[in-house]
Amino acid sequence: MNGRRWLLGRLEPLLGAEHSACDDSVLLLSETLTNAIVHGEGNLVEVDAYVDTANIRIEVTDEGGASVPHHVDDPQGEHGRGLPILSMLAKSWGFEQLDDGRLRVWFEVPHTAPPDTRAATPEDAPTPPRPRDGAYEVSAFAANNSAHSGDR
Repeated sequence: MNGRRWLLGRLEPLLGAEHSACDDSVLLLSETLTNAIVHGEGNLVEVDAYVDTANIRIEVTDEGGASVPHHVDDPQGEHGRGLPILSMLAKSWGFEQLDDGRLRVWFEVPHTAPPDTRAATPEDAPTPPRPRDGAYEVSAFAANNSAHSGDR
């Protein structure tokens, strides 16, 4: 199944088909998922989506590779636009190298959804977001971008 359709199928019932956070999340998933497929090693890419009362959090985990996400400063190049788009549209984003060698890239997109009027039950409770180890704000990432090599 296409990653865009999968995510829209989960977000639209919660936020509505016309919510801008759906469009932003789908675009950012496309960018991060493409990077995981192109630059990650192995055959498995995992996508997780979490929605709470204020944010959508997407995590894309691949089997790792030779590099980590970094900005490529080539405005005329054919590649390297994904991270600037991520920095522009995401509330926050980052990455972490897991103990088993996998790489997880995550981002959060804010949303304003109508409150859920159903009675909350324990199985309806949202999954808490994972720790923000490796979190990068735009300024912190910019200071760190020259430490990595390769095109990720």
